[in-house]
Amino acid sequence: MENPEPRFFEHTNKVLAHLEWEAIRYICFDGRHLDIRNAYPKYEKRQSYWLEPFNKKATESQRHIRQLVMQREIETLGDFYALLQPFLKPRARGKALKDKKKRTAQAAFQRAMLADAFVENRPLMIAARKIAIEFSDGKVSDEQVIKQVDKIIVEHSEYKPLSTAQKQTVIHFVKRQIQKRLNSDKVERLIIDADDKNLYFMWGKIKRYCAVGDTIAWPTSRAAREAHCSKTLIAAIMKKLVSLGAVTLIQAGKAGRNSGRAAIYRREL
Repeated sequence: MENPEPRFFEHTNKVLAHLEWEAIRYICFDGRHLDIRNAYPKYEKRQSYWLEPFNKKATESQRHIRQLVMQREIETLGDFYALLQPFLKPRARGKALKDKKKRTAQAAFQRAMLADAFVENRPLMIAARKIAIEFSDGKVSDEQVIKQVDKIIVEHSEYKPLSTAQKQTVIHFVKRQIQKRLNSDKVERLIIDADDKNLYFMWGKIKRYCAVGDTIAWPTSRAAREAHCSKTLIAAIMKKLVSLGAVTLIQAGKAGRNSGRAAIYRREL
């Protein structure tokens, strides 16, 4: 059996490097120190220096993961890497941090304004946003919106039923999201005048998934897949959309399987 390719041995976060060393040792080498050292001689000495950062900086969640590894409750590396995903999200900086603060303030304002009608159910609101995406393709009646809202409320509010006022909040949210997706005439004229099919198709995809004022994670791989074009064209296309005022780059992406940092854009029009 080939030795697995480490993802974090060269990572600047030595807490993750130590966790991965331990996970590979227990899952792939049944906890045997000699076998993992023979498999990765390059890191035999280095790994001994990863323990100190772990002891000083590891969170309770990270310590719990190591405990699960040592108790052999994690059976595959796939399961182990899945547990590490929350620690790979980058910190918001610059425009991304400013945008995050703005949205936090908006959420607090909404909570104060709506009072008991405020809906604090993230899965439900994500489902509501998906409804808006589906309905933004054409005309939709109030009855259709209400019917779909009733459906997702049943699916996502089983243990905490919504009040009548909260249901109305969800319905209004869906209607606003639909309307935002329909108000794009200005951008459409600018993009059509650019005479670029890839640009127009890319904008159509962004418009479908993101309402005006919302942000969207748009890594190169997803953008190329959605727009059916080469990855080499994505940077130029997105730069053009930014220059036209269609979107604003909130966070630049960073290449790499383990960077956890996708480009984030805010739709402006």
